[in-house]
Order: sequence, then C-alpha cells, then structure tokens
Amino acid sequence: MFKTTLLALMALSLAACGGDSGSDDYQMAVQQADAKQAEAISLSPASPCNAVQQCASLQLVAPEGRCGAPYYRPYSLATPTADAASAAAADERALAVHAISLAPPPVVACSAAVVAPPTLGCIANTCQAVAPAN
Repeated sequence: MFKTTLLALMALSLAACGGDSGSDDYQMAVQQADAKQAEAISLSPASPCNAVQQCASLQLVAPEGRCGAPYYRPYSLATPTADAASAAAADERALAVHAISLAPPPVVACSAAVVAPPTLGCIANTCQAVAPAN
C-alpha cells in the first residue's frame, strides 16, 4: 500500500512539473531559438578584419528560463555572410523572447541588468572584445 501511494505521489508530482503541452511548447521554442542561434554563430566568423570599423557585435539572447540575458559575440563585417548573420541574430532574439514568454515562472525574481555591447578591436586580423580605453 505504501509503495502504491508513493508511486502515485511521484506520478502526480512529475505531471505537475511540466508534463503539459505548455511545457512542450516551451521546449520547442527553446529548440527553435537554439537552432537559430547556432545558425547566427556559424554565419559570423570573427575574421578577417583590417580595422575596427570592420567589426560588429551580434546581440543574442539566452532563451532558457524567465530571465533571458542578452550577450554579444564579435564578428567581422568583411565576410560575405555578415548580413545573413545579423538577420539570423535578429530572428534568434525574437524566438528567444517568445521562448522566455512561455517559460515557467522563476523561483527567484529576475534582476534587471543592462548588458552593454563590448568595446571591439581588430587584433591579429580578428574581431575581438577588448577592455575599454580609459
């Protein structure tokens, strides 16, 4: 009897943890954002560059959880895929925001933080984040 009750409680707790279609929608949205993120990254090599003006940062958003944080990835504008990388990053941000809207509520409140794009440099023909000049 105890075993049966324990198994029933385990089954109910698993069902309450996200066995519904909302969880499936969330997981699908995260997978779509992750796939678009991989595409954006594959289209955005950091080289070549001859000057910092040939460098930019892709803004991406982590789609997991309710507190999606933006982050930046330096890339070269001198590549033939630079425009496609920028478009894929824009798509990734939209998909990530959608995934975040479907996420279960956070256990702890999200902190409000502004993440500024990094200062860029062209070092050894590669776009990189560098320490800002004082």
